[in-house]
Amino acid sequence: MILGNYSPARGGTRALPFAVLVSLLFAAGAAAQDGPGAGPDSSGAAVEAAGGGPRVAIILDEDARIVIETLPQDAPKTVERFLELVEDGFYDGIRFHRVEEFLVQAGKKDHDYPGIEGEMFDQKLTHEPGMVGLARLPDDYDSGTTQFYIVKEHKPNFNGEYTLFGRVVEGMELVGSIEKNDKIKKMEIIR
Repeated sequence: MILGNYSPARGGTRALPFAVLVSLLFAAGAAAQDGPGAGPDSSGAAVEAAGGGPRVAIILDEDARIVIETLPQDAPKTVERFLELVEDGFYDGIRFHRVEEFLVQAGKKDHDYPGIEGEMFDQKLTHEPGMVGLARLPDDYDSGTTQFYIVKEHKPNFNGEYTLFGRVVEGMELVGSIEKNDKIKKMEIIR
């Protein structure tokens, strides 16, 4: 349960008993600890929890880190490729080549990896802040290979168009501070 901001103008009531408020807050806190990724991330953005897979740390130049929880139940082929690339050191030393108001993106164009079959069509996930997706060519749903992006702003027009395969569970505040050409020092699977 995610509690929004109280606002009498939006139908809130000042007569809600204190005990009920405390109970709701306690339940929300318990729900956030019930499973991986449940509740808000460190930035306060809501994320939908479906149970996560292996986590990956993106270590930035200044040793700050962003942690991504993969979602193999939603995109098994994409997660498998991503973890393989991380394990092989593919992303170590590369730069965020695309930085927009709504996302940051990293990966390489020059490689020998074939495209991955798009896994976006049956996904219930949405492009909310903190979600991680696989970039692809505009007219080819099966062209995603190595480039991933992290969503910074709600992007509903991407839903069903791009495969989502992870979510940021730590360091979302760092995503917003990434600038074009900032370097990834290292990426590693957290064991």
